[in-house]
Amino acid sequence: MIEVESLTKRFGGRGGFLALQDISLTVSEAEVYGLVGYNGAGKTTLLKCIAGIYRPDCGRVLVNDIMARRLAPGKLFIVADEPYFMAQATPLQMQKHYRGYYPAWDSTLFSRLLDAFGLPGSARIEGFSKGMQRQCGIALGLASGARALLLDESFDGLDLSKRNLIKSLLAAYARERKASVVITSHNLSEIEDVATSLGMIDGHRLVFTGSVAEVHERYPGKSLEEIFLGTGTHKEVDIAALFA
Repeated sequence: MIEVESLTKRFGGRGGFLALQDISLTVSEAEVYGLVGYNGAGKTTLLKCIAGIYRPDCGRVLVNDIMARRLAPGKLFIVADEPYFMAQATPLQMQKHYRGYYPAWDSTLFSRLLDAFGLPGSARIEGFSKGMQRQCGIALGLASGARALLLDESFDGLDLSKRNLIKSLLAAYARERKASVVITSHNLSEIEDVATSLGMIDGHRLVFTGSVAEVHERYPGKSLEEIFLGTGTHKEVDIAALFA
């Protein structure tokens, strides 16, 4: 379980840039939580706070009842928007690296995931396309066995078939590993059919959090895009006036 309680994060000290303000949410076991928001809304900052990379100025983050910054290695895996790989490494070499940190690592699953994604295990990752590198990062995360899995904009650069495959994999991972999975996206339509719960972040605040069913019950007959535009701070732009 992931619990975020009244989290506020600034950069540049007191009076500096406010990235997140009073964020509270819960991601249960066996749940995929979709965090949506425009670019720059604070999604990545929130993931890094959950992972213990950033320390919040106020509030706290618990992962399975342990403070995020005190979390033991192997309990959480984050797939960044720009996945990091060691120089000249291959997927199999990255597996060897991560296997030493994750006690529940599943080498058989990793091999199957490489095959499902069509990724050569002995080829250098630096030669992969951006989409292939993203798939490699996701394969590493799923093979880790971590009970908390965080993915940042993981659908970017992927074709429809790969996006659908990853959605199915995330749902199965959450269910089979009893894991708490958080995935961010600025594309609302990508989230609805994979997430069981949803959070909308805008203006540094969480403007809604709840199950996808609750979202539609609260806003009947509206798409996620319509709901988000109506609850956030989106500003309509008069295009004709710009060119007048």
